[in-house]
Amino acid sequence: MGYRTARRIQILLMSWLTLIFLTAWLPLLRGAMDGSSYQWGGGLLGFQFSGAGLSGDYGFVLVKAAIALVLLFCGWRRPNGRFRLALVGWLALMLADTIYNVVTAPEDFRFRGDTLGVDISLALIAPALDGAMLVLAGWWALKAPALPVPPFARANIVLLATAAILLPVQYALLSSGRGQDTNDVIGVLLTILGWFLLSAGLGLWRLPDRRPLTLAGAT
Repeated sequence: MGYRTARRIQILLMSWLTLIFLTAWLPLLRGAMDGSSYQWGGGLLGFQFSGAGLSGDYGFVLVKAAIALVLLFCGWRRPNGRFRLALVGWLALMLADTIYNVVTAPEDFRFRGDTLGVDISLALIAPALDGAMLVLAGWWALKAPALPVPPFARANIVLLATAAILLPVQYALLSSGRGQDTNDVIGVLLTILGWFLLSAGLGLWRLPDRRPLTLAGAT
């Protein structure tokens, strides 16, 4: 496997992590910014966690969000060695959790977002996607060469700064909303945008040109 193929697979895997970790990022920020008007819930291997705002099992949200940030940073900026094993382990845990939910309560295994009016069954699509990503991550971990990650560039700083600048705007909207009104909808959309900007700010880089240098004027 060449560097370019390894980089493409990295982008696919990290984009998948970015997407699935929205389930940690949204309750993290909404719990802190929305207050008790925001009710959230989640589970892992049959253990259920829920709360309103910062109350209840908010510690579960903090732990999951911390794992999300560590995996996101390492996956984009340190995508070699131990990270690849950690990625395979995390995706295996997610697949096990998905299978548990499908077997025990397939009708209740759904992604719900009341503010945006989202309600999607995950009983069929989640096992297929989780399984495919686990297999791909395992192959990437075994076969892909170590990727040479360049330092942060100006574009990275701009994207990360934009994600940070959005935070007070999100707070103003979410803290003034009543749960599902216009302020909350815009605040949630900005929270999603900020999360993807954070991921893009870490992940935007090109493979260095590894072609051999030639002397000027050489033929």
